[in-house]
Amino acid sequence: MTKFQIKKMAVSFALLSFAVLAFGSVFSGSRLTTAFVRGIEAALLFGGVAWALGSMIMQDTDEKPQDEKIPKEANLDEPV
Repeated sequence: MTKFQIKKMAVSFALLSFAVLAFGSVFSGSRLTTAFVRGIEAALLFGGVAWALGSMIMQDTDEKPQDEKIPKEANLDEPV
């Protein structure tokens, strides 16, 4: 997963949570201003959580050491 994919994932979570909460609030009877504020809060919260989790996953994959390739001829003198 690249950093660009993590950002795209966080934005998609943010937009989805904004839409669900804002439209759900309006359909439940709240005012447009209240629904908009709730949607912004949800977008910041869920987008931030998605970005943080994606960054932590990316950090774990970056720190893994790469296996050193051992040539085939390196262990030929050892008994079987």
